[in-house]
Amino acid sequence: MRKAVILLVILLALLLYLSYAFLPVYVKSRTIEIPYGTPTLKIIDMLYEEGLLRSRLSFFIIHTLVKSKLEAGEYEFDGYVSPFDVYEKLSKGIHKLHRIVVTEGSDLYDIAEILEREKVCSREDFLRYALSEETAKSYGINSPTMEGFLFPDTYLFSKNTHPLKVIDTMYRNFLEKTVDLRPKVIEKGMSIEEWVIIASMIEKETYLDYEKPLIAAVIYNRLKRRMRLQIDPTVIYALKRNGLWKGRLRKEDMDFDDPFNTYVYFGLPPTPIGNPGLESLKAALEPAKVRYLYFVVDPQRKRHLFSTTYDQHLRNVARLKRKR
Repeated sequence: MRKAVILLVILLALLLYLSYAFLPVYVKSRTIEIPYGTPTLKIIDMLYEEGLLRSRLSFFIIHTLVKSKLEAGEYEFDGYVSPFDVYEKLSKGIHKLHRIVVTEGSDLYDIAEILEREKVCSREDFLRYALSEETAKSYGINSPTMEGFLFPDTYLFSKNTHPLKVIDTMYRNFLEKTVDLRPKVIEKGMSIEEWVIIASMIEKETYLDYEKPLIAAVIYNRLKRRMRLQIDPTVIYALKRNGLWKGRLRKEDMDFDDPFNTYVYFGLPPTPIGNPGLESLKAALEPAKVRYLYFVVDPQRKRHLFSTTYDQHLRNVARLKRKR
């Protein structure tokens, strides 16, 4: 009888301990990073030391029964968390997500800087895949890079995301956002690549939506007359891709010998020079019905002055110089 009572007390104590071990804990915005290759017992130690478990035993029992693979990575916990919640996150790889904002007109080099700053992936790794013709061909894009086809938007990525996953997410967003526009490109007799190249130049020239069809008209009008486009942002992109961009465009840069420099070479640049937003993509399909061939930016009013003849253009330039 005495032995039975002792055994009952032991079982009751064990039951109480297990009940306690599986109770949730309260944590306030706790982030933990589990390195790749960390053994299971070490992971359990980390979780306990971070205050995410009342007892190591609870997590160990769950893992012994479920036997799922625990994924490395960065995890975020907030509020009341049970061992089951912790196990679900680690076994399903529900990582902490970082908010990545890619603004309209951002080029691959800009995106690479953002991704590295937010520790999503390294700048070097992203550019290796994004500037690869093999990557572009895998999506059926007839271009040597993914430039122009990564749609500017707000994204959520976890730390140490593979660059190809980032590229895939952004490209699929491009396809989704342009689903109604792409048939119109074919109707106009253009290739998708030409359309995006023109849209990227529009995007880089102006942030004002009402100006975009006017910029588009100048580009098309100059192409028809076989004039050099002379788009300043193409020079910047040429310098950027060669690691020579210092943040300020100089007069001597206009002669920089690079196929992207539309002051030196006729026609369109080889690829887009950035990733255009929807309004620029629309403007590239619907240019204004005007005969403008020139424009110059008014730095004070942040808008452009347009002209049809070179003489008018020179007068606009002189007027802006007098204002300065």
